Amino acid sequence: MTDADSSRRRPPAPVHSAPPPSAPSTKARDPFLDNARGILIALVVVGHTLECFEAISEPFGETLRIWIYSFHMPAFVAISGYLSRSYRNEPRQVRRLLTAMLVPYVIFQLLHELVKMLLLGHEYQLDLVTPAWTLWFLLALLMWRLLTPVLRSLRHPLVFAVALAVLMPLDPQLGETFSLGRVFQMLPFFVLGLVTTPALLTRITSLPRRGLFGAVILVGAMAVSFATHQHLSVTRFFLRESYADGPYETWLAIIVQLLVLASGVIGTIALLMITPAGRTIWTALGVRSLTIYLLHPMILLPIRYLEEPFGWVDAWWAPFPLIVVGLALTALLSRKVVSTATSWLTDPPVGDLLVRPEEPAPGRTGRS
Repeated sequence: MTDADSSRRRPPAPVHSAPPPSAPSTKARDPFLDNARGILIALVVVGHTLECFEAISEPFGETLRIWIYSFHMPAFVAISGYLSRSYRNEPRQVRRLLTAMLVPYVIFQLLHELVKMLLLGHEYQLDLVTPAWTLWFLLALLMWRLLTPVLRSLRHPLVFAVALAVLMPLDPQLGETFSLGRVFQMLPFFVLGLVTTPALLTRITSLPRRGLFGAVILVGAMAVSFATHQHLSVTRFFLRESYADGPYETWLAIIVQLLVLASGVIGTIALLMITPAGRTIWTALGVRSLTIYLLHPMILLPIRYLEEPFGWVDAWWAPFPLIVVGLALTALLSRKVVSTATSWLTDPPVGDLLVRPEEPAPGRTGRS
């Protein structure tokens, strides 16, 4: 989920409890969704920290990694879909797409290549069609948003999305170009959010003892991850490859694909069930999730490209301090001073240069 979503109008019907009295009623955000995004962005950073330090050789490290990847991006995508329900390709909405997704994508794509050149001694390569590391999400979200009016016009958009997610990996050429592998295979989560109504979300989050049930589901998912970590690669949860790139026969790969999609949905629901409704320490993380998402790879890249990993990461206890490191990095990047200082990179003010002004409605003057 990105900060771009914060500029959107809220649903006409409130989903959860009212915001604090100090919040302006006309610009109030839903702390529930910010809390969910805050938890998820923390999981993103923790997962990437474990990956960069290569603390995934012991059972606990690999189990934790599979557990995180089984639901954290599906949940992010689903929340993005929910917040895209009113998207109509209007000029002001297109402006936000460009300034919060496309332009930052280009900027950080260039920065990733620059850092790679400096750290690895490679010749600088300009590549804008193959997203670097985490940048696939910006490109995919841009495409999903643009497709929203089409998806909403379909009679059964979720069936359509699941069919694409299952059938497209049959193409052995499906790959990383424009992140199309993930665009198609994660589309069901975006559409799931798109078709979710505020009333349905309220029913989920109003269940009695929802926090307890959600926690039980997530603990159960951790147990399943531990039981299967030697047989199921975490890359299967990346949802980016064709079936030909995996170790399974096609018929089995389709079954695994359906199970991966199901685990993402179950994990998303469980995440929403444990998310608090009021303002918490997670709220600020969710508000500035785009800043955190874009900046944390730049800090972790030097670790990611180390030729010799740290010896201690092979210890069974290594994931525990790295979880603390990931959470500390998340908290640091969520500070307002960091968001303000880097906004020219993460949310460059170039919308008016790229999108024509919105024409006034018929019968009205051009004055505001």
